Formats: sequence, C-alpha cells, structure tokens
Amino acid sequence: MSQIALYRRWRPQTFADVVGQEHVAHTIQGQVREDRIAHAYLFSGPRGTGKTSTARILAKALNCEQGPTPEPCNKCDACRSITDGSSLDVIEIDAASHGGVDDVRELRDNVLLAPALARKKIYIVDEAHMVSTQGWNAFLKTIEEPPSHVVFVFATTEPEKVIGTIKSRCQRFDFRRVSGDDIHRHLARICAEERIEAEDAALAVIARHADGGMRDALSTLDQLASSGTVTAGRAVALLGSAPVETLFEFGESLAARDAGTALRMLARLVDEGDDLRTFTRQSLEHFRALLFLQRVPDGGGLVDATDETRARLSAQAERFQPAHLVHVLKLLAEAQAEMRQQAPPRLTLELAVVRAAMPEADATPEALLSRIERLERMLEVRGDTPPPAQSVARSTAAPLPQQAPAPQSRAVPPKRSARARAQEPQKDEHALPAPDPAIAASLDFDKISRDWPVLLEETRKRSKQLYALLAAMRPIGYHDGMVDLEAKFDYHASQIGEIKHARAFADAFNAVFGTPVRIRATVAADAPTPAPDPPTAESLPARDPVEALKDALGAEVIDEIEP
Repeated sequence: MSQIALYRRWRPQTFADVVGQEHVAHTIQGQVREDRIAHAYLFSGPRGTGKTSTARILAKALNCEQGPTPEPCNKCDACRSITDGSSLDVIEIDAASHGGVDDVRELRDNVLLAPALARKKIYIVDEAHMVSTQGWNAFLKTIEEPPSHVVFVFATTEPEKVIGTIKSRCQRFDFRRVSGDDIHRHLARICAEERIEAEDAALAVIARHADGGMRDALSTLDQLASSGTVTAGRAVALLGSAPVETLFEFGESLAARDAGTALRMLARLVDEGDDLRTFTRQSLEHFRALLFLQRVPDGGGLVDATDETRARLSAQAERFQPAHLVHVLKLLAEAQAEMRQQAPPRLTLELAVVRAAMPEADATPEALLSRIERLERMLEVRGDTPPPAQSVARSTAAPLPQQAPAPQSRAVPPKRSARARAQEPQKDEHALPAPDPAIAASLDFDKISRDWPVLLEETRKRSKQLYALLAAMRPIGYHDGMVDLEAKFDYHASQIGEIKHARAFADAFNAVFGTPVRIRATVAADAPTPAPDPPTAESLPARDPVEALKDALGAEVIDEIEP
C-alpha cells in the first residue's frame, strides 16, 4: 500500500489548523456563527497557503451534523465524507481542464439540483482564473442569483485574471504567504508527531526555501525524510540556493554596482540549468517590491511577502538611490521584452546587468540622473558642499595700452631622453585635482582593471589623443591615488606625462570612480632600445649657416649683398 504524502496527511481539518491565515479563519467563523454566510467567495493567494483546505473546512462547518458550527466535529458522517472526498454535495472542479463554456453550462444545470444528503451544496472551483471569459459570462446570472442551497468558493493564485463582474459578486479573502517562523514551528511539530529525525537548521532551510508556501515545505520535508535523517547539508544539496536568496544576492550586486559579481551569478544560474527568462521575471518582481517599499510605508499592501522578507526588502531598498532603482527596473523590463522577441536570454540579461551596474556606460537620461545621485551621495559622505558661485567683475572701460615686455634670454636645459622624462613626475602637478582619500583608498587594482574599458570610453569623450595613447598601454598597478601604466615605446610614455593628458585622465577617472587620480607610465623591460635622440642646435659647435647650407644642399653663392 502506497504511503500518503505528508501534505495530505497534515491537511488542515479545522479553522484552527490553517497556519498563518487567522484573519480569514476568524472572519468566516464569525459568519457561520451569525448565520451570515455569503453565496460566493473568492479565495486568492499564493499556492500552498490553504485556500482549498479552508473551502473544505467551510463546507464541514455548514454541513456538520452538530451545526452549522464554526468548529466542525470531524466525526460525523458529513464531516468524514468531506475529509475523504466522497461527499456528493461538495464538488471540486479544476478550472484548468473544465473552464470552457460547455463545462460551465453543465455546472449551471447541476446547480439547480438540491443537495443529496447535506444542508448545502458547495462548489469549490480551483484555478478559477483559468475559466474563459465566455465561461464566466455563461455563469454570471447563476452566481448573481444562486439557489439558496448553493455556496460557491473560487480559489485562484491570479485574482487579476478573474473578470470584474465576477469579483464584484463575491466576498474576497486574500491568503498571505506563511511566515518562515510559522512554517519552521509547524515542521518541527510534524517531525515530532511523525517521529522524523530532523536537524533544526535543516527545517530552517526548508522554511526559507518554501517562501511562504506550506505545501511546498511539507513536500520537501517528505522527500528528505524518505531517505533518513533530515540534515542541513542534505537540505542544501537538494534545494541549492533558495530563489529568494538568489534574488537578494542579485540585488546586492547591483546596489554595489558590482557587475562582475552579478555576471558570475548569472553564469552560475546557467550552469545549474535555470531559465534566465524566469529569473528575469522574478527579478522584476523583486525590484518592483524594492521600489514600492522605498516609496510607500510597508509597501502599501502592494508587496506580497512574509514579514521577514518584507523587512529584508526594506533594508535592501535603502541601498539604492531612487533613480538607480528606476533605471534597473527599466533595463530589466526592456530585457524581458527583448527575450520575447527571441533575443538570446543570456546576452540580453548580461547587457542589462552591465548597464545597471555601471551607469557610466549608459547614455540614457536615467543613467545620467543615477550618476548625479551617486556624486551627491559621495559629497554627503565626505561632508562637502558645492563651492558658491563667484561673480567676475567686468570693466566696461577700454583697456589701457600696455607696452610689450622686452624679450628676455633664457637658458635652454639639455634635452633628456624620452625614457628619462617618463620616469619623472609631471610638471605642474599642483594644477591637478587632489584625489579623495576615502574613495581612493576604497579602490583596488582589480576593480580598475575590470572597469578599464569603461574608463577608456570615458577618456575618448574628453581626448581622442589620450584615448589612442591609453589604448596602446595597459594598467599594471594602483597605489595611493596613483595609476601605473606600462608602455611599449618611450614616445608613448613621455606623452602620457604631459599635464594636459594627466588632467584629462584625472577627469575621466573621476567620472567613472568618483575621485581623480594621478597617472604614471613606465616602459616595458622588453621594449625595443630607443634610437639616440637627434643632435640639437645647442649640442653642436657654432658654425657659419652659409657653410652649413653649402655642405648639406650643395648650394653655391651667386652674389653677396652688403648689408
């Protein structure tokens, strides 16, 4: 004889047994007690939260031989027949396979028949959102004015798909996700009753993975218990990373603008065989919840989550600037739309992640606003305020003529080799903006290397000449606000040391990383030996220029003119 699954053995049999839905149970019990039962109910909520079980308990409460009573006895023939599913007067219908017009018409005709044995005939329509619009229209009159002996209970996970004319004729009860603590306690109770050896940590993993669904938790416990002691290690091996945990991990990586971590997480999902289209949809729901919790206290009833999950969502929402959060949502929505057009899911989502984590690489208005907010936050952390605007007095009087300064002679220093110039600090370094100590200290070489392509693109916008120089180099180190580059040729190293290039690089680095830095170039050890610098006029002995022209060009003196 096959064993009955745990979720069936532990199906709630009284209103008190329904875990986490006290608001529903107390209201319906009051209606039964006061004989104010509605003719149609709409039970909506996530799967595995007790919608169908509550409908069956309602049927018992109305048909119990001791009632109608808010506490069915579960001992009389009426209660037992409902429990084992043999009652002729409690009809359960799966709308997923019986939601067409013909099915509804047959149901409409059967409604007119009186109960066989019980007081009330209860119709429980599961997956009610699957009933077609034509089917609902055919059923509308019956639901509006049903016979007095009939009660309808429509159960659905997607109430928004039930047409409005039906919802307006039903009393609606929203079933909540069961809290992790309630699931944990219920699993511990079941293990004690069933004599299942289970680690408390394992039950915590199961409860967290269930994400508010009691039936899912019981199914997982049943699966683990079938092969011995339920341990945390086996639970993690079976369930892997919980979907909720994965979404929070994804959110943290984007909040930190860490594209590398987010991309590695997507690669892991692909390796584990997860569907990135589904993950994109779940991510949209996750970031939507963050947006609501950031803007509306407690989500305004718009966030469907347990109390624990809602608290974690609120904490993560504080990690995002508003514009950045909106930007992430927009990018994910665009990625989802592109996937529907048969775009490759992995590449599409990876591009969205890079743009979300690095607004500097995105030219949209949302990305620009995100960058502004990021700069404002850095100013707040540093305690800086923007400098006041300074007015410049302009004179309307004509300027007085000035005598040109007399030419002055200056000593010309001997020319140095390009390799020597590359090793020397830039002239006029005091004209460069100073690095922010806190931000500069938080950077590391790995991050700079990872985001080097973005920095190059930012540099190209400011100086194409500097961009060409940097494209021929590679970063080799970073320390104390100084970026070290390696060049292949002396010429490149010497050019990068010019103050105009140093200033342009500092500006580009500030736009990407939030602080300016200095730059220094060295020539690779295996670089070709540079040719000796050509002789300069200062290094040659004095010579008659006419004689020099005669030697170099074969010139001849035609005539001499006296001065």
